[in-house]
Amino acid sequence: MKLKGFMIALAMTLAFAAQAQEDFRHSIDTDLHALRNCVVPGFHYSYDDYLQYAPAALTLGLKACGYESRSGWGRMIVSDAFSAAIMAGAVNGLKYSVGRLRPDGSRRNSFPSGHTATAFMTATMLHKEYGWRSPWFSIGGYTAAAVTGISRILNNRHWLSDVVAGAAVGIGAVELGYFLTDLIFKEKHLYDGYEKPCFFYDPSVKHYNAEVIFGRRFIIGASGTLYPVRGGLAGVSVDVPLVPGLGLTGRTSANSLTYSDSTVGCLYSALVGGFYNLHFAKILEFQVKAMAGYAWSPAITAGGSTGPIAYYAGAGVSLGAGFSLSMITGNNFRIKAFAELESMDLQTGRVGSDGGGVGCGVGCGVGVPIGKQPWLNTVVVGFGTGWFW
Repeated sequence: MKLKGFMIALAMTLAFAAQAQEDFRHSIDTDLHALRNCVVPGFHYSYDDYLQYAPAALTLGLKACGYESRSGWGRMIVSDAFSAAIMAGAVNGLKYSVGRLRPDGSRRNSFPSGHTATAFMTATMLHKEYGWRSPWFSIGGYTAAAVTGISRILNNRHWLSDVVAGAAVGIGAVELGYFLTDLIFKEKHLYDGYEKPCFFYDPSVKHYNAEVIFGRRFIIGASGTLYPVRGGLAGVSVDVPLVPGLGLTGRTSANSLTYSDSTVGCLYSALVGGFYNLHFAKILEFQVKAMAGYAWSPAITAGGSTGPIAYYAGAGVSLGAGFSLSMITGNNFRIKAFAELESMDLQTGRVGSDGGGVGCGVGCGVGVPIGKQPWLNTVVVGFGTGWFW
């Protein structure tokens, strides 16, 4: 079905648009916003204003230099015009109908991210025109688009769901734009050497994999007046096969930990281990993994007015295991959902107040040991997207 990509993108956009109008105070959006404010609160850079156009610049540059693409100039311009018009209409229509407040509180036009939609639109144009020549054109374009989307979150301009919806709009617009152009031009003005890419994924050979992952961290197995209740996760996962379907895996992540008193702390972890893949139904892959590594959490500068406040701080062993289900596409791209159990033995605790009672200000008693905290047992549920080669 030629419009399969467009239909998937449309479904994703509508789902996130419905979510954007709900109360999302305790969602992955807010957890990752807390993570951003914890790790890089002063991040403000404008390179994403230009990076969104990088794949388009590469497409036009290659074309101008005589490196033949899928389409002739006229056909490509029509395809791009259709795509840009569809993207602009969808983005602006949603922005002013949904009316979501930006995370920096500036305006009510956060959903979806226009920068991300533009970036993924130009990346998909590059993929359409040159991805059949080499998958590295597609990987490069979508990497630039992904960096643009992540930068919108880091710049405090968008929520995660704004960025994901923007990516869906950008990809869907190009799928529909090229579909309409194909109806008009049919086989005219296609490069003679163009070979329509067909889906092929061979599980009997080794595939390297790199992904960006996002998730929510749920705390299990402990209780207390002041104990982490949830958190967000953002990180990178890499698979290095030793033989087809079996190899080494690694994950590094930054996390937020939101406590029952609304204090937010940072948590970092790095793990390595092994994985096993089971490929089935042509486009699906099930993976199990087990990992071990190191986790550390900086001390939280916070005080209390009624007595000791204990937060996790310190460093220690981290153990993890989990599974994921990936959908593989024909452009060296995959999307996955995952669930992992991670337990961390953070060696020391601290108090925000040394018992001085009322009047003990912010930072009072920081670093005063309270003894060893119990293992921090968590379940992480999330999604990832990335590339294989």
